[in-house]
Formats: sequence, C-alpha cells, structure tokens
Amino acid sequence: MRIPNLLLVVMAGAPLLAQPPPITEQARRGKVLFFETTKGMPCGACHLLEGKGTDVGPDLKLIAALSPKGIVMAVLSSRTAYVQEIKTAAGTFPGMLKKQDGDVSTYFDLSKKPPVQRILKKAEMLDTRDNASWKHPPESTGFSPEELADVIAYVRWAGKGHTSPVKPEDMKQ
Repeated sequence: MRIPNLLLVVMAGAPLLAQPPPITEQARRGKVLFFETTKGMPCGACHLLEGKGTDVGPDLKLIAALSPKGIVMAVLSSRTAYVQEIKTAAGTFPGMLKKQDGDVSTYFDLSKKPPVQRILKKAEMLDTRDNASWKHPPESTGFSPEELADVIAYVRWAGKGHTSPVKPEDMKQ
C-alpha cells in the first residue's frame, strides 16, 4: 500500500496539514523578524502564527495564499477597516475592536507597544471614526525589501505551507 507524502486530516470540516513542509531558510529568517525584530514592534506583538504571538490583529493565515505583491499591499496599507480612531474624554487613540457586548466594547489600543486592551462603555466613547493616521508597523519600522520578503515568506509558509522563495522584485507595486 502506498502512503501519500502529504496527509490531510479533517477536523470540524476543515482540512489541516498533518505535517507542514520543512521551513525554508528564508522563512526561518522571516520568523525571527516576525517575533524578535529590533527595528520596532515585532509582528508577533499583534499577530498569531504557529500558536505564538498574540491575536490582536487579523489572522494572517487569511492572506497567506495571496501573492507576495498582494501581501505587501495588505501589510503596508495605512488605512484599514480594522483600525478606528476612538475618542474618549481622556483623548484619542487608534483602536482595533475585538468584542462588542451590548453597550460595552473591547478595543486594543494600538498607540501602546505592545497594544493594550481597553474596555469602554458606550457612554465613555465620544466618537469613533475611520482611521486617518495609524500606520501598520512595517511601514514605520523600516524593514529593508529583503527583510520584508523574508517576513512574507514566513507568513506564506506558516499560513499555507508555501515553500517558494520571495524576492524583493516579487513585491513591487
């Protein structure tokens, strides 16, 4: 009997890789940058991959199937549907809504590093509006094109098992 190289396990109706492909050297470099960069706040401060990091931001496995160019567009977007400006009596902060229960909203305050959870009652929020100033950290941390390619290779590997290399020219707009 022949056993396939790639086994699929089905749990709750969704196929999962039973054993991901071995990590590439580029994805390994990207993983270090994702969780341990010294250029600012690491991606893992807001995103969860491989069960490590935090789930403040969107699930990056959802964009892992995109082309490198598509991922760059998503990552470098400074205006995002996920982030709003929240105005309270104490001031304004960029926030990401995580939960809403009746008149109580749970936001992550993205002005703090790492982001801090804030629970606000509707009466405490003076205004909420579209994000006008918050920028996703890779745009503000100054990753080189090669470093950003490494991070994208890691996201693609961790999210969808992709092992093909990502070159800086693959990401150009």
